[in-house]
Amino acid sequence: MSVRNRVLACLTLLLLVAQVWAADAVVVKVVTDRPDAMYHCSEQARFLVSVTRDGAPVTSGNFDWVLSLDGGSTRFGTGSGQLGLAPAEVVGTLEQPGILRCAVTYRGGEKPVTVLGGAAFDPEKIKPTATEPADFDKFWQRNKEKLAKIPMDAKLTEKPELSNDRMKVYKINLANLRGSRVYGWLAVPTLQGPHPSILTIPGAGVSAIGASWATSWASRGFTAMTVTVHDYDVDLPAATYEVLKQGQLRNYQLQGRLDRNSYYYLRVCLGSVRAIDYLTSRSDWDGKNMIVTGSSQGGGMSIITAGLDQRVTAIAANVPALCDHPGKLFGRPSGWPQLIPETTDAGYKKQITDTAAYYDAVNFARRVKCPAVVGVGLIDTTCAATSVFSAYNSLQGPKHIMVYPLMGHAIDKGYSDYTGQWMTQQVFNATSSFEIRRPGVPVE
Repeated sequence: MSVRNRVLACLTLLLLVAQVWAADAVVVKVVTDRPDAMYHCSEQARFLVSVTRDGAPVTSGNFDWVLSLDGGSTRFGTGSGQLGLAPAEVVGTLEQPGILRCAVTYRGGEKPVTVLGGAAFDPEKIKPTATEPADFDKFWQRNKEKLAKIPMDAKLTEKPELSNDRMKVYKINLANLRGSRVYGWLAVPTLQGPHPSILTIPGAGVSAIGASWATSWASRGFTAMTVTVHDYDVDLPAATYEVLKQGQLRNYQLQGRLDRNSYYYLRVCLGSVRAIDYLTSRSDWDGKNMIVTGSSQGGGMSIITAGLDQRVTAIAANVPALCDHPGKLFGRPSGWPQLIPETTDAGYKKQITDTAAYYDAVNFARRVKCPAVVGVGLIDTTCAATSVFSAYNSLQGPKHIMVYPLMGHAIDKGYSDYTGQWMTQQVFNATSSFEIRRPGVPVE
């Protein structure tokens, strides 16, 4: 069976499962007529809508639908559909590359149920809305030079209860900008090196991060580190994180956004560089392989880190955040954290828009030349597919994107399995190859 046929077979199974939201024993399904949900501009995409109650098909009644540009303010139509013996159809198209979203609302149960469908039209041709400041490189070079003048001051505390005969596990913290620290976990194989290194950056939130983020990679032969984006230790009591979440770190992703020099992610970005400083300074580093990976916030930071630091040799970024911040200004979605607000205060908006340009993963992607794997869900409402493709299409090196038509903001097991194998091959299998393929067709 060919790669294409195997992909279609797998997607057909997903089609049968579909995206399902259930309430009051009512299940609504929305799928596209093509299992891979891939179309060329001007082709028609058919969204197939069906409803069951207690497992039995609902063959009468209506539903409402809205077609939009990936959930943004640009709409292509609204209407009402009629349920019947066969799945009902909502038909739409795009004349320009983009993601067509179909939102279906069924009101026949005790509560309304809204389900999304997504169709991608020549997504590899989606162009970002993010523009690059003239002094982008100078700004980041200046800040990296400030970081370089700060002694690393690495502090390691071994955790014997987590170490074993295969690895040593440590809590670690490093000096960062303006007196802050980078906190994380470090796991080092006991097998004599040299070892490749991998840095994992977590998704958004304010909570503890587990050592498993590092130990899982150390078990594969990597010197592995994971870091929190906050200036707090990785294993504080849950109550402490809750206080921080409701207080000092409330909406941290928006803090300082009026000025590029005060935005929260300045020290986050430099913290990733500092983590690489440490990993590449170790005597057991193999001198070659430095991989960065993560999902959501961690996915966006993987792209940003590779754009900031040429020591990065490969990245895997699932549903990356921090992409294409100005999207909503053009009638399409912006990526998390929706940095630019909807406001009539033009001056306020301009200040934030100016800051956003220095922290847009798109602008860093334009500088990434190492191999990259990206994961995207076509019905992601947190890191919309349009924003992800904007960054992906800007990457300059060998790249591959894994498209999941029925996935929202999540991690597909197929992505995890593939990237785990791929990253290991990047390091340990010198004969492994990497191909650039059309979105939706995984590498064999």
